[in-house]
Amino acid sequence: MHVIYAFGLLILLAFLGSRLIVRRKRFLSPLTFLFLSGLIYIFVGFYLGRGVLNVLSPQVLQGLTPLIGLGLGWIGFLFGFQLEFKYLRRFPGKYLGLSYLQFLFTFGVVFFGIFFLLKVFYVSEPSFLLYGMALALGLLISLNSPTLINASLTLFPTRGQYFYLARFLVSVSGFWGVVGLALLFSFWQFPFLESKVFISGMIRLLASTVFPVLIGFLFHVLTRKKNQEQDLLVFLLGLVFFVSGAAFYFNLPPLYLGMVLGITFSNLTKIQEKLYPLLLSTEKPLFIVFLLLIGALWEFNIDYKIALLAVLTFALRVIGYTVSLPIIGRLLHFPLKLSPAFGLSFLSSGGIGIAFAVSLKLAYPLPLTDIFLSVALLSIIFGEILSPLGLKYSLLKSESEEKI
Repeated sequence: MHVIYAFGLLILLAFLGSRLIVRRKRFLSPLTFLFLSGLIYIFVGFYLGRGVLNVLSPQVLQGLTPLIGLGLGWIGFLFGFQLEFKYLRRFPGKYLGLSYLQFLFTFGVVFFGIFFLLKVFYVSEPSFLLYGMALALGLLISLNSPTLINASLTLFPTRGQYFYLARFLVSVSGFWGVVGLALLFSFWQFPFLESKVFISGMIRLLASTVFPVLIGFLFHVLTRKKNQEQDLLVFLLGLVFFVSGAAFYFNLPPLYLGMVLGITFSNLTKIQEKLYPLLLSTEKPLFIVFLLLIGALWEFNIDYKIALLAVLTFALRVIGYTVSLPIIGRLLHFPLKLSPAFGLSFLSSGGIGIAFAVSLKLAYPLPLTDIFLSVALLSIIFGEILSPLGLKYSLLKSESEEKI
């Protein structure tokens, strides 16, 4: 009965929140962007959790855990659905090269910086677990959310090349991080170095990739004569939930399977541009439910180690993005002058970053994973608060330099 009551409460909050808060379109201050991005619901979920009201108690959360898996799959699907080849080929090839090299540089900076501090703080933990946590934080930092730049459209009425470059990078960057998540799920077996880890990892990775591709192709064949977008939306919801449920059952990453499914179907269907707005309209209530559950799942035990790791993670994010762009730009002979300030456009991880962090929390129920989730969520919150200021400063500065 408690599970039914909690589920009804989640639906009510999602309905009200999608109309009162997330519906806002304007680019406002850092505080209001925290509402716009929906991250405020993490704190609401924590308030409803065992830490305060205990409405979403551990027993209730156990019954609602499949909803988190469905939310992960839906976020992955929406992200993958925007990666349409017809859209990507509009941009020069150097844009994609910049995205990949930026990911590698920032990943390396975060990995080595975090691993050193982890070795100091958690000397009793096995080294391979600390390697895994450093790898995960490095991949997390590579993820960028397009929510901020989409919300800032009114701020830049005359959008130049830097605006469209930033929009491309935040749209594509998450692909590398989610692929890294699939590699972690496939090859980071526990206990570590178990027998035939490479073979089992390849099988898991292959299954995670081939299964959603086949399902997406089959769905396209069965529905290609349907022209009603609303009907397709209902079928798509069921399809994503089916793939997410299968991933959750077999301990595969729903976020990755959803992304592959979204990429597959968006490149097969001819009505991608009509379906995408409908998909976004369903995102709001589902995303709010997802965030509420994450807040209730979060064990908010913050000590000085977690706080320092979160601050360092965010600082390394800033260093990685600001330092890498001028270097990569010269290396690629990039047509635009990329100053360090332009890297401040990429401080927001948003929902894709939260989904990444929660995916690892569900896959590896270890004490160190709870620490990872706290560090990840705190660094994401830092980014969401400061990202509006960073984006405004970086793009306005870049556009002004372009005119000189």
